Amino acid sequence: MPFRFFLPILISLFAISCSSDSGAAENQPTEQEHEFWVSLEEAQHQALDKGRYILLDVYTEWCGFCRRMIRETYADKRVQEALDQYFYPVRIDAESLRMVTFQGQSYSMQDLALAFGVQSFPTTIFLNPQGEPVALQPGFIEAERFHKMLSFVGSESYRTQTFQQFTNSN
Repeated sequence: MPFRFFLPILISLFAISCSSDSGAAENQPTEQEHEFWVSLEEAQHQALDKGRYILLDVYTEWCGFCRRMIRETYADKRVQEALDQYFYPVRIDAESLRMVTFQGQSYSMQDLALAFGVQSFPTTIFLNPQGEPVALQPGFIEAERFHKMLSFVGSESYRTQTFQQFTNSN
């Protein structure tokens, strides 16, 4: 008897959560709403030509913190300015089988994320102009801290000081 009462409530809660998620997803900015995203192939070519860094935003469709990074962090004007100044930003769906070329080899986006050792989402990977990893930062990053990270890597301050030293001096 209690099971018959519990099951309709569980189904109702599931239906409500699904409908609210779909409504929220419609209000979430997509990667197309931010004009600064480029393909991995374009980023590699441009980075070598211009001497700028590549930022890989590794995400999944179901990841709430990934959507929050898009909605809050990447939408921040200071973050966008730092990206424009120092980086070619690329999004990689860690569950996608879509093929991309990195360093002359073809990978699915899923395999590329695994090759970089990504284990959680979102994960931000900073690559130098030659495509070599400089740093990997898992998790959601608030806009202010992310701006500092972008400036730290993009200005190449990471070569002469720690992030803590950089943030204390700026």
